[in-house]
Amino acid sequence: MRVSKRFPMAVHCLLFVAVLSPKKRVTSTLVAESTESNAVTIRNIFLDLSDKGLLIASAGKNGGVRLAREPKDINLWDVYQAVETNDVEEIFKLHQSDSDCPVAQNFYQVLYPHMASAVDAMKESMEQVTLETLMGELKCRLKEMNIGEADKARRSQAKDEG
Repeated sequence: MRVSKRFPMAVHCLLFVAVLSPKKRVTSTLVAESTESNAVTIRNIFLDLSDKGLLIASAGKNGGVRLAREPKDINLWDVYQAVETNDVEEIFKLHQSDSDCPVAQNFYQVLYPHMASAVDAMKESMEQVTLETLMGELKCRLKEMNIGEADKARRSQAKDEG
């Protein structure tokens, strides 16, 4: 399936906002640094997320973004729909033909239901994963990294002392 970079970047944006705000003012420049992308691209994603009720943006000197809903109330399908299409024909680039060929005449009708089922399965799966889920997984990974770094430091210290 065709999914642009906008979806993973939008998830990154929301996860970044969820982790940092309200402790820190989150701006497009700050998120652009994290995603290693252009701040204009991030602002465009912010606009789409705001239009779909996932972010609240405020402009000006003290502006920034914050979540419009609790992390438990934002799932990956919400994010996907904010920045991508869920149109089966667009995702799979299905074509219809006026050809006299019996395969061409029936191709769309034969394939479309299967592709629609695939999108339904994707939707069902993505609805199960919330921003809160991702925050928990991130927290576990960060904890593992800190433990790993602490172990390295202890081994290095023991080596230096020994």
